[in-house]
Amino acid sequence: MDSTFRSAGSHVNVVVGPAVMLIGVGTAIGAVVLTLVLGEAGFLALLIPAALALGGGALVLWGARRSRLRIDAAGFRWAGFVGAEQSVRWEQLQRIAPPTPGDRRLVAFALLHDGTAVPVRALWEPATVPSMLSGGPDHSAVQHALVTAHQRWLAARG
Repeated sequence: MDSTFRSAGSHVNVVVGPAVMLIGVGTAIGAVVLTLVLGEAGFLALLIPAALALGGGALVLWGARRSRLRIDAAGFRWAGFVGAEQSVRWEQLQRIAPPTPGDRRLVAFALLHDGTAVPVRALWEPATVPSMLSGGPDHSAVQHALVTAHQRWLAARG
């Protein structure tokens, strides 16, 4: 029953982050080799962009691995690139409602028993994704998974 959903941007950034880090490693190695071979300490200045590439790539990879919506037996939780992780437990949930058009991160609304509506803004799609060009992202698979998991929880409860 456990499932994890990520946006297309997160899938791409899982590759981009390590690639940028690899460029940083190559730059650092090049700076050290050029300094040793040519005897010019000025090449060590390349360690600054190398460190920036390593840090930037690590940040992109961290954000890509963090951005997701996870459904499990206890409920579901989601997190974006930044900000606190949010969660809804099945006991709190009354039903899942479809999102309003226009917000490309909004997967659904979680309507709770206490009357609050929690927007589930979990999957950000960049404007260059083909689905965005044709009217917006299609989060129907995620919505279906949320509804199905909630129905299974209700059936198991009794």
